[in-house]
Amino acid sequence: MLYSLLISIFALFLDRMAILGLSKSDKDLEIIILRQQVRILQRKMKTTPRICYPERMILAALTNKYRHSTDDARKRIHEVMLIFKPDTVLRWHRDLVRWKWTFKRKAKPGKPRISSELETLIVGLA
Repeated sequence: MLYSLLISIFALFLDRMAILGLSKSDKDLEIIILRQQVRILQRKMKTTPRICYPERMILAALTNKYRHSTDDARKRIHEVMLIFKPDTVLRWHRDLVRWKWTFKRKAKPGKPRISSELETLIVGLA
C-alpha cells in the first residue's frame, strides 16, 4: 500500500510539474479534452470503477482542497466530479480524517494501579 501511495504521489507531482509550463488556454483545452474522455468512459462503463486506497486518499484530499478554494464549492464539485459521486468522495475524506485521528491505546486510560504493598503502606500511614 505504501508503495502504491508513493507512486501515486509521484505521478501527481509529475502532473503538477507538467502543467507549470502551459498557458491558460492550453490548460483549458486540456481540461476540455480530459472531460470529454471521461464522459465517453462513463457511457461505456456499466459500473463505477474500483480504485485502490491510495488513489482514494489522493482524490479525497484534492477534492477537499478544491471544496475550500471556491465560494460556490457545493455546486461546482457536482460539475467537476464526473466518475464518482461527490458524496462518495467526501465520505472517503471523512474516513481518511477518522483513520488519521484514531489510534490504538497501549495502556488502559486512567490512573495506573498501585502495588498492594504501597496500598498497605498508605493505609498504615493514614
